[in-house]
Amino acid sequence: MRRIAVVLALTVLASTQGALAQFAPGARSVGMGGAGMVFSTGVDAIEWNPANLALEGGWNISLGEVGAAALFSGITLDDFRSMVEDDGAASAVVADFPASGLTLATSTEGYLTDRSAEGEDLPRTGSALPTIGLSFGSFGLRVRSRVLNEARMSKELADLIVDGFDPSEMQNYRIGNTGLRTTSFTEITAAYGAMLGDRMAIGVGGRYVQGHKLIETRFFEPVLDLLNETADVTAAAVEAPGGGGYGLDVGLALDLFAGFRVSASATNVIQKMTWDDALVGYEYTYHGCDSGTLGCNSSFDLDPEELLDSLRFSDRTIDPSAMSLPMYQTAQGLYPGAFFPTVYRLGVGWQVGWTTIELVGSSVSPKGREHSQWDDRISLGIEQRLFFLRLRAGGAKGSDGLQVISGGVGLGLGPVNLDVSGGLMSGGFEFAESLVTPEDVDYAGGHVTLSVQIKGGGS
Repeated sequence: MRRIAVVLALTVLASTQGALAQFAPGARSVGMGGAGMVFSTGVDAIEWNPANLALEGGWNISLGEVGAAALFSGITLDDFRSMVEDDGAASAVVADFPASGLTLATSTEGYLTDRSAEGEDLPRTGSALPTIGLSFGSFGLRVRSRVLNEARMSKELADLIVDGFDPSEMQNYRIGNTGLRTTSFTEITAAYGAMLGDRMAIGVGGRYVQGHKLIETRFFEPVLDLLNETADVTAAAVEAPGGGGYGLDVGLALDLFAGFRVSASATNVIQKMTWDDALVGYEYTYHGCDSGTLGCNSSFDLDPEELLDSLRFSDRTIDPSAMSLPMYQTAQGLYPGAFFPTVYRLGVGWQVGWTTIELVGSSVSPKGREHSQWDDRISLGIEQRLFFLRLRAGGAKGSDGLQVISGGVGLGLGPVNLDVSGGLMSGGFEFAESLVTPEDVDYAGGHVTLSVQIKGGGS
């Protein structure tokens, strides 16, 4: 049955309006499995390591960067494909879901997210500013708009959607941690790199963050009527309509010998993010019953259109003194962790002639929730230039069992550079929280990124 796959997809669409995302800053990095920091240049160096601006020089204009990425926890790509293609497979796939349920994390390009939402008459959560950038010599300026999303669904709710409402099982239905979380924002980063001697460079970047929306949606446990064999499920959504903050980045790069370079950076080493407290809220109740019961005219069904409509926000501002219990409990989960964590990166690379190899490790701390779900990893990537082509390949291994295999190609036509990269994410981890018996949970995902830049000068 395709309904569960459609609901999962539309659940994400309701929050992100598409799967346009970046796995890491820059298409070059995506093609190298998340490496690409050590010899990053121009606009890419602003986010990876501002010290490289002083080493590379030249000028660079980024005309745009878009991509697509999604990471499932609790399902394999083959299982998801079978749910979409074969109606008869959905029940068996859901039966194999882990007890912890299913999670889908995405990171999206904000400008196209906003434009596509406007065109489809969907709730707009993106940004009016596209992802662009400019660097000249040791200076750089980058504008990046993003939408981060996390959708969670319990195994029992997935079963309810696939197999329909069954009164004999109604006491076993559990909503659990089912819900959505969406963050949309624009970062404007100015960076500068300076040489310390002939081989060492340091860099600093200052970031202003404009928050557009912070949304928390939560589904609550069903209210059961055993006599009439009905079940009602309430959903509440709370939105902070804006916010603001800042961050400070630092970087260091050292050219050694024979083409080797060591690079280190910290993003958001100092940071602050504050969201509005004038909240907007919405509540909706789904009704479920046995279609054969007297007075019941429909069985429980999360219709995709109904789901989208229920997630549209009214203009009603929440009154803290008259807040309903579901709204209050949802609002409690809105602000905790709503900040951008520090990301530490350390890498070593070798570049001789037209060949580049990089080994990069990254770690996120503290664990603020506003970041991509796949930032903790070690990546190995290679780039080989063949006249006007640049071929890339790489892989990564995450501390929580995530694995990445990727590749890409760059096309240089004079100063114009077109880069396309993509890959697959897979793996698994052992989940033990609140479970009597730990269980294995699968990862599945993919990503693709496209960028267009104009470059000139530099080393």
